[in-house]
Amino acid sequence: MADSMLDLLKSVCKYHRSKEYYVSNQKGEMYLPEQSGNNWCLLTQGPVGPDDKFVSAAECTPTRSCFKSQIPE
Repeated sequence: MADSMLDLLKSVCKYHRSKEYYVSNQKGEMYLPEQSGNNWCLLTQGPVGPDDKFVSAAECTPTRSCFKSQIPE
């Protein structure tokens, strides 16, 4: 697996959920979620995470206290 794809997967929170489609990049190697308002946290079952911040693919990053990587270190 390419380092860039592994880094991308490490930065995706396992608790983020969305009803949006996942679209591939130009080469078709990675799938990235579309951005929209249909996001929720698996931990809270709502649009706000346990840290009281809104949920989105772009916001649910390793900088948040509730973040859990899909790929363990």
